[in-house]
Amino acid sequence: MFRRLGLWAILAVAVSVPACDPAPGDESGAAEEPTVTVWDSAGIEIVENHAPEHAAGEFWTIDTVPEFVLGGANTLGEPAHDSAQLVWDVVGLARLEDGRVAVLSSRGTQLLLFEPSGQLSRIIGRSGEGPGEFTRPEWLQYLPPDTLVVWDYFMTSIDRFDTTGTLLSEQRGDHARLRELGLYGENFGFPIADGYFIAFTKGREVDPEPVWSDCSPREFWTVRLDIEMQPTSRGEFSTWLPEEYVLIDSSYSAHSFGCPSQMAVGGHPPSIHIPARDRNEIYQFTLDGVLSRIIRRSTGLVPITPRARSAMEERQKMRERELEARGRPRPPEGEGSGGPPPDTHPPFLDVTVDTEGYLWVREWSDSETGLPDQWSVFSHEGRWLGVMAVPWGRDVTGGVGRCEGYTSSCWVDRDFFVILRRDELEVERIEGYRIRRGG
Repeated sequence: MFRRLGLWAILAVAVSVPACDPAPGDESGAAEEPTVTVWDSAGIEIVENHAPEHAAGEFWTIDTVPEFVLGGANTLGEPAHDSAQLVWDVVGLARLEDGRVAVLSSRGTQLLLFEPSGQLSRIIGRSGEGPGEFTRPEWLQYLPPDTLVVWDYFMTSIDRFDTTGTLLSEQRGDHARLRELGLYGENFGFPIADGYFIAFTKGREVDPEPVWSDCSPREFWTVRLDIEMQPTSRGEFSTWLPEEYVLIDSSYSAHSFGCPSQMAVGGHPPSIHIPARDRNEIYQFTLDGVLSRIIRRSTGLVPITPRARSAMEERQKMRERELEARGRPRPPEGEGSGGPPPDTHPPFLDVTVDTEGYLWVREWSDSETGLPDQWSVFSHEGRWLGVMAVPWGRDVTGGVGRCEGYTSSCWVDRDFFVILRRDELEVERIEGYRIRRGG
């Protein structure tokens, strides 16, 4: 029922001579090595990056201290600044052109607008089934300069508001056509653009599998929790089938992307970006599902040194001790490891596209901390522009949610990198870090 991508385009033979960016020569006439090579392969642009265009210290930076903080508490374990300004179960963020920050709370069933000072300036919506009310909002879209779109559970309503809270329009998804595609409430993913959205279904193994996809079953440790998030079982290993990403267009035609580990949508015009699982490559598709560009780096993956592995293992033990302290059993020693540990870090941990259309990927440096501690930025044309240090986080995520796809826990525009994070008590707060684009 779904159109599924094949590998013929990826394996096509190059049909033109590679073209390099011009490189200045020195006084002796010797040319510098090009930072990027671009060529065409059966209509697909291959952008192979050999090094960042900007050297370390000559590119953008992110401030190490947030310029604004929303929600949270002054001191760990203390009450929040103002209970009326608490944020919780955040599923969507957007920074508006006037500097305010829109925050969508799913279980709070409200869209909150905050001033950068932290002052709550407006509440939009409430729990209910009437016009402008929400059942379980799942996604927030910001359409500049002054329109906010809230997608409720399984597209039961798609409400457009202006920034004063006025309901501009309301529509519903075509549930009959979604069910014909085998998509139900829990399968809705996230909207992208022009009436298109991503949905999920149970992954189907195919042969051959696209290089960015892996739909094979996984084994994972499961501990059942009650409504208060307390364990109700001693834990067990269960089999899980990865989710298959399905693009649904405005006419409710479906296009499968298999089971990628990550996905990001954005740019001008909007494109879908899918990193390869074990290659230093990102595949860029049009909204019609056509592969248009492969963004590649010829640099090798970062090795996991003994020092980095030791640091990673120590953090894992710390997390297990924290879970045990909360009454959550850990898996039996030596079971469920999934095979020998890898020799290199993955090429990417996280991927997102900012409002300017730049592609950001979070990755590992050679710092030996074992942490994904830097961001690389790519231009609209797939050029590797430069690298920036991650200013937050002391463990593998630093309490920071992933930016990819449906989690919507970060927002990047020209001036700010806005993130959602949780402290040790699971208190949520939103932090905005200034981006200095001086390079």
